[in-house]
Amino acid sequence: MPKYHFFVAYEFIQEGIREAIEQAFKGTELKGYFADIELKGNGKHILEKIEEMIFATSFGIYDITRNNPNVSLELGLARGAKKRFYIINKKGSKIPADLRGLDRIEYENYNNLTEEIKKKIVEKEVKKFTEIKVSLRQESMEIPEEKIKQKCCRLYQAETLLHRFGDEVEDKSASNKRAWFANLSMLRGHITFGPYEKLPEMGDYIAFFKIKIDDNSSSAPILLLEVIGGGFASKIIRGIHFIEPNKYQLFSVKFKCREIAQMEYRVFNQIQGGGNIWIDYIAIVKQSELKN
Repeated sequence: MPKYHFFVAYEFIQEGIREAIEQAFKGTELKGYFADIELKGNGKHILEKIEEMIFATSFGIYDITRNNPNVSLELGLARGAKKRFYIINKKGSKIPADLRGLDRIEYENYNNLTEEIKKKIVEKEVKKFTEIKVSLRQESMEIPEEKIKQKCCRLYQAETLLHRFGDEVEDKSASNKRAWFANLSMLRGHITFGPYEKLPEMGDYIAFFKIKIDDNSSSAPILLLEVIGGGFASKIIRGIHFIEPNKYQLFSVKFKCREIAQMEYRVFNQIQGGGNIWIDYIAIVKQSELKN
């Protein structure tokens, strides 16, 4: 599921609309999740599947041309989840009273729809997508890993921390050839947490989480990295934040330790969807040490 970047809702008998939307995004890295194609199997109720699709994407396109109640429900779910949404409709179609005040993209035919989506959705969303990838790429290249390991005051191998789910596995690409593995479809919860250990002194720190994922195409929030104890900080990680699949990457979370207290460093699975992750270690470095 997490390999799709946007959700599309429309009445399934509207032949040609899917092709028109796909054509608009052709040549981009953004992929569409069309419910009529993907709603199959796994025994879940159809509404639960739709919710998962909407929550696992960054934005959605909703065609209200035929005033379909399912599309209205899906749009309501997206608004409730605070997902970006774009409403489209064919010119001349009757608009429900409760949707008339919302911005809409009107189209004359499917060729026109392709062009309107290119101008009003594709350019904007591709720009957002690119900015996210560039910012994370720059961040990951700022500090060499060897310097982090040399300057850190605490280094915790992921398999030595506490866990809600997952398994310790052999991994030749991990720093000590061991890692903590988790199938993200297993459970929504903490993959690692702890170790409830105090830092040597108060001050400004950075927690570096070394993680890899097997599918980096999701634009949905997959992981939440947290630092809790004498201070608090967090960072949301999306699939697209990983530059490459199956390759470890360092993610930094800056935090201020205001009191000497037991600290926790958490990796939380936000969406119970597909995909696998491996956590190598978590390193804690005082920011002043990295300036030397």
